[in-house]
Amino acid sequence: MEWVEAARRLSPRVVIDLLAWSAPQLVDMFEDQDPTACLAHVSWAGPDPLPVWLNQLRELSEYWIHRQQLLQALDLPADLRSDLVGPILEGLRWAYAFRLGKVPAAFGDTVVFTITGPYAATWHLVATESGWDFPTMPGTKVVASLSLTTDQAWRLLSNNLSAAEQAQLPASGDPRILEVILRTRAIIGSPD
Repeated sequence: MEWVEAARRLSPRVVIDLLAWSAPQLVDMFEDQDPTACLAHVSWAGPDPLPVWLNQLRELSEYWIHRQQLLQALDLPADLRSDLVGPILEGLRWAYAFRLGKVPAAFGDTVVFTITGPYAATWHLVATESGWDFPTMPGTKVVASLSLTTDQAWRLLSNNLSAAEQAQLPASGDPRILEVILRTRAIIGSPD
């Protein structure tokens, strides 16, 4: 909130100029980093150091999500090109693994996420001995499932899906797990 308050004093021209000046430097910094090095801290994905790529994706998602919010405010369609939204959702989904770590689960318990639309995917979030992970195959027992469109997926994870819209999502399974999934956000802060 401090940044929001301070930035209110900046003109749109200054903000645009700052973004134009800083964006190439950010890209250069990312290119110099080892994406697999576990040096990053992403609060919504866990307290331990994580691979740098997840922090890079967090940064990209900030730009992309704010752009979607601007498009919505201007009554323009969302930009849901799979080449952008795909990698963003692939990163944001790690908030689910972190948040479900607080829910008791048996080895092999699986949550299935089905995403349809411009970016289509099926994610299997599986309980392992060391926490939840996203392998390519499901575990031994599906304990919950959630179906979302591409648009609903990014909106849910970024706190941009209304409670009424959340209530309409096709979900089934263990109520404890579903409650965590529906309240998980890949943002700093708490869901409304």
